Amino acid sequence: MLPLLLTIENKQPAAIFRIFFCFSFVSYLIVLYWIPRVMVKYGGTTWILGIVGLIALAAFLSVFSGLAGMLIGKFSNDGSAHAAAFWIPTIWIAKDLVIEKVFSGFPWCLAGYSQYKNIYFSQLAEIGGIHLITFLLIGINVLIFRLWKTKSKKILLALVAVFLTVYASGFCLLKNHTAKIAKIPFHQAGIIQPNSNHDQVFDFISVQKTLDKLFSTSLALKKQGAELVIWPEFTVPIYPLQTPHYQDQFSVFSQRYVPLLAGFTDLCNSDNVFNSVMLFNGNKIEKYDKFHLTPFGEYVLFRRWLFFVKKITDQIGDFTAGKSLHNLNFAGHLLATPICYEIIYPELVRTMITQGGEIIVTISNDSWFGRSSAPYQHLAMAIFRSIENRRYLLRSTSNGISALVDPAGRIIQQSPLHKSDHFLASFRYLKHKTIFTRYGYLFPYFCFLMVLLDGLWAIIKKIGKRFLPALKGIKKSRHKPIMRK
Repeated sequence: MLPLLLTIENKQPAAIFRIFFCFSFVSYLIVLYWIPRVMVKYGGTTWILGIVGLIALAAFLSVFSGLAGMLIGKFSNDGSAHAAAFWIPTIWIAKDLVIEKVFSGFPWCLAGYSQYKNIYFSQLAEIGGIHLITFLLIGINVLIFRLWKTKSKKILLALVAVFLTVYASGFCLLKNHTAKIAKIPFHQAGIIQPNSNHDQVFDFISVQKTLDKLFSTSLALKKQGAELVIWPEFTVPIYPLQTPHYQDQFSVFSQRYVPLLAGFTDLCNSDNVFNSVMLFNGNKIEKYDKFHLTPFGEYVLFRRWLFFVKKITDQIGDFTAGKSLHNLNFAGHLLATPICYEIIYPELVRTMITQGGEIIVTISNDSWFGRSSAPYQHLAMAIFRSIENRRYLLRSTSNGISALVDPAGRIIQQSPLHKSDHFLASFRYLKHKTIFTRYGYLFPYFCFLMVLLDGLWAIIKKIGKRFLPALKGIKKSRHKPIMRK
């Protein structure tokens, strides 16, 4: 934010829009550079169309940054530093909220996620979520900008006070949480990363060979003390609930040895195809169907109007969204099980925790991303769901990055990328609810409301300035004495 504030100094609104748009556009191109590869390799499209898709997405998202920039320009140079430090991040959070909600939403790599390794700063997410982290980060940038510009001792003191407050609060929150859970017993779960190849062509023999290997690894984890073993999303392309041969294997194995939680496709009435996480526990089977589908990955937005990219829209199957958000019951505990892309939505995961989720178990197939930075970005975002709700996060992916994250956001165990791996994860079932879990999105909605009210007030003042002189003229004419002849 600091370079942007320096660049827009004394610029007109139109110029500020262009600056923010271009900055955001380039940023999205850098962060999302892996999208064309996904479209080409798994969407069956051309590189040209893949690049056009990336450019279109980056341009669409950057429009919101440009509009936010026009509002930010109003406060960047005028008014007090304190007002700027409040209003500029408030506007940015309102923009982030719109990006998260419009159409299907795409809140990928918000500014606050850059602090996922900043242990004390990130703890404040339990109060206001990732949006509070972004707010504070931008507010600090604004104060640094004003300090550089004015050399004011008051701003320096304010900046020091903010730093001390943030880090002291983070330290206290972490210490309080650690003490709160200290006496809660640990449980064990096995996490498997099979390093499965998304390009592999499966037949009956290869499917069974893959399953046998997974069963063998699960049994080894059971012998180490695992109470549950977690497989990733789309491990093998089968329909367990529609295929008695496979369903029997899972039921028998989970009854004799260890319960299994894994991601598979589920077919309902031959019309609805679900991306599901299934819990096999003996003869009992529970499942959660993915509620928030991945746009252009599991369904196509505006398919009717995207006739010119028919090749990719035909390649992408239309999955059906799950009917509700709910947890899975295991051994008297509730498991929140967001699937893949769902983990980037704070409100979705928070809803699962408010329904009683005691641990977050997320499965994913990140093989789409190849050897890009996307798996690291995905993990960084998942970490904040753990901090926001103070829950352990158990993450199983097809080929990385699988991980165990504690409720403070610390990565306890992590698998290497593109390598087969499995490990035993020690975790606690937790029931207490954070401020964020209880009150959720009040903070970002408050920011949006403030921006909306400020905009309405500006419109009212503008209308008032235009019509007030005319009203005064009418009033004077009414009181003007009538001259009699």
